[in-house]
Amino acid sequence: MSDSNHVIEQLCKDISWSPIAEECETKDVYCAMEQELVALETFLNRKLPKDYRWFMKSYGMRSFEDERVHLKLSGISLSFLSAFLAADSALVVTQMYSDDGEDRRIPDESLIIADSISGDFLVMDLCDERFGFIYFLSNLKPWGAFEDSDYLVLIAESLTDLLLKIVENDSVEEPAFNIPDEMIR
Repeated sequence: MSDSNHVIEQLCKDISWSPIAEECETKDVYCAMEQELVALETFLNRKLPKDYRWFMKSYGMRSFEDERVHLKLSGISLSFLSAFLAADSALVVTQMYSDDGEDRRIPDESLIIADSISGDFLVMDLCDERFGFIYFLSNLKPWGAFEDSDYLVLIAESLTDLLLKIVENDSVEEPAFNIPDEMIR
């Protein structure tokens, strides 16, 4: 196991996740299979970050029970983040919102890794310059109008960085969700 995998493994151990109902579920219900990750890479024509691959194979869409997920990063509340998308769901949602047309919401070389009930996303950038960076994307069209990447708000420089910020959050109070006025155009 690489050093980066050791780091994310320890961070995942430090986070409280909802338990697996062992009488009716197995870890495989939550975790990605290799062929699902390969399907994502094939669609995106890009390799996935190693920490994301490890996480999807080891934890996947397990739900947070950890109150430390209630934090603000770059003015954005992550209180909506109950779980990351399963690999097959990430593929479907990314396909839907990356196709050219009026539903297009994400830049090329991007993967939607989490969503909210109100249609907000966490998007992982897979381009060479920002490989693995994670952004918040609002469902509000006026906020950037989805014409360029200015509507993406940087949340973390990797999945490992995001989980580290959750683990290090010492303010477990659930913040009210809001978008700062200065970020709305």
